[in-house]
Amino acid sequence: MKNILLFGLLLIGNFACDSRSRNSIYTVADPVSDSIGALINKDSVVFKNDTIAIYKIDSIDFFNHRSKAKLVLDTIPYISDFEKAKDLLKGKVTFGGYNSDTNKIDSTVDGEMIYSVYPSVGKTIISNEQEYFWDAGFVHYYPTLDILLCEGGHTSDFSIDLRNGKIGADIVGNPAYISVSPTDIYRLNGWFPGQECSDYFLQKKTAQGYQLLARIPMHISKEGFDFCTLKDYYWINDDTLYFRNFYYGAPDDSRLGFFRLQIN
Repeated sequence: MKNILLFGLLLIGNFACDSRSRNSIYTVADPVSDSIGALINKDSVVFKNDTIAIYKIDSIDFFNHRSKAKLVLDTIPYISDFEKAKDLLKGKVTFGGYNSDTNKIDSTVDGEMIYSVYPSVGKTIISNEQEYFWDAGFVHYYPTLDILLCEGGHTSDFSIDLRNGKIGADIVGNPAYISVSPTDIYRLNGWFPGQECSDYFLQKKTAQGYQLLARIPMHISKEGFDFCTLKDYYWINDDTLYFRNFYYGAPDDSRLGFFRLQIN
């Protein structure tokens, strides 16, 4: 369960494996500089707080460590067939469609939208009673994680943890982004908010499951959206994550480069 293949699709019986990961193949502080691109010294710190530190490194360091990193092609099984997922989720999720007369999600209307959720722990969740309208349709169900992934406006991610009733991809994440540290104590997670760049965060394993440890900042220089799409990320130990920052359609962006994230 440690890394997700970019744009890969693997069938495992009735399961598939997620292909939306921005990874390739491997497993609030003050800004330090006005421009990440201006930092050219080896191991230049670009962000630091009490929990994490992020350093810009050179490509030699990145590829040297990657060559020694353990290559793991494990995947997280998921179901993309809505009817199969709907059958498996009986008693957990009730689906429905949009009723234009009531302007609500209606369980009597056929559709792939979430009408209600019955988490293993916690109260029943009725989508029409939530603060924001859930205009999200089914994408994948991850049975081993019991996470339901949907797609909202602008192809944004929307997810629900069916074990505890946590709502929102900014909290639950998208399993396609998950990369777990060698002993599973930490993991990288993330989601797509619907704009160009993704949002990433770190979680720590606890008795209650993985909990938020730190968010990777999106804005630390005058350019903003400094970490956009993390690729080729891999762990060399439980405290150290390497990654490459990427911008689609912007091969000369000054914010591109190689980075090391250290958990304090």
